Amino acid sequence: MQNQTSSFRRQGWWRLAPAARKWILVLHIFCGVGWMGLDIALFLLLLNARITNSVTEAIAGYFAAALIAPAAVPILCLGILATGLLLGWGTAWGLLRHWWVFIKLLLSVLMTALVFVALLTAIHSIPDIARLQTAEAVRERLGPLGIQLLFPPMVSFLLLGVAVVLSVFKPRGLTPWAAARTSLVARGEPKV
Repeated sequence: MQNQTSSFRRQGWWRLAPAARKWILVLHIFCGVGWMGLDIALFLLLLNARITNSVTEAIAGYFAAALIAPAAVPILCLGILATGLLLGWGTAWGLLRHWWVFIKLLLSVLMTALVFVALLTAIHSIPDIARLQTAEAVRERLGPLGIQLLFPPMVSFLLLGVAVVLSVFKPRGLTPWAAARTSLVARGEPKV
C-alpha cells in the first residue's frame, strides 16, 4: 500500500484526511439508511392507501407521500451522490478504479435521475382527492398512478440494497481505465 500511496502522491492526487473521510462516510451511511427507511415508510403508506377501504386512510396516505417525498428524498439522494463522489475522489478506491465503486456511482446517478424524473413527477401529478367520499373513488380518480407510485420506493430500496452489498463485500476487479493507468505508471510513462 505504501508504494501505491506514494505513487498517488507523486501523481498529485488529492486525498481526504482520515478524520474528514470518516465524517463523510458517516454522512454517506446516514443518507443511505435514511433513504432506505423512507422507502419502506413510503411504500407502506402508498400500499395501504391503495388497498384500504377507508377513504380517510386512502386520502391521508397519498397526502403524506406527497408531503414527505419531495421534502426528504431529493436531499437524501443528492447527499448520497455528493458524499459518494467525495469518497471516491478522496480515497485510494477512486471513482473509476474498482468495479464495485464504479457500479455504485452508476447506481447513485441512476437513482438520482429516477427521483427527479419518475418519483417527483408522479407525486406532483396526484390529482385533487380531498373531497372524494370513498376509497374506491380515490383509486378510480388516481387510475394507474396509484400503482405507479409503488414502484419508486421498491426500486430504490433494492438498488440501495445492492449498493450496501457491494460496499460490504467489495468484489475484486479493476476497471479497464485503472488497469491501463496502472500499467503506464509501472512503465514510467506519463499518465493519460
